[in-house]
Amino acid sequence: MCHDVLAGEFVLMVAVAIYAHRKIAPDSGSIPMRWSLTVNGNWSAPRLLAFTFIPILALAAMPSSGTIDPSALGLAGGIFLACQILHVLPVDRWSKAKRG
Repeated sequence: MCHDVLAGEFVLMVAVAIYAHRKIAPDSGSIPMRWSLTVNGNWSAPRLLAFTFIPILALAAMPSSGTIDPSALGLAGGIFLACQILHVLPVDRWSKAKRG
């Protein structure tokens, strides 16, 4: 059951990455990855890497999950999904502000 939840969360992360790559800041070659308190991006990465970083990180973290309680896996997947959404939302705002 928990593995199904984790798989669903991963599918959602991939869907968010695909949507973001296609729709958000299509004219930008690089996307902010780190934000200052003034809401300016102060480090950026190429678009594809920027939007797929968190799903790749989640996928890399899961092989070590054999020793983790299965219920914690669902929580970890939810945290990764939340992190991705909390990255995509400011990038969307940044893109809209940049376009005017």
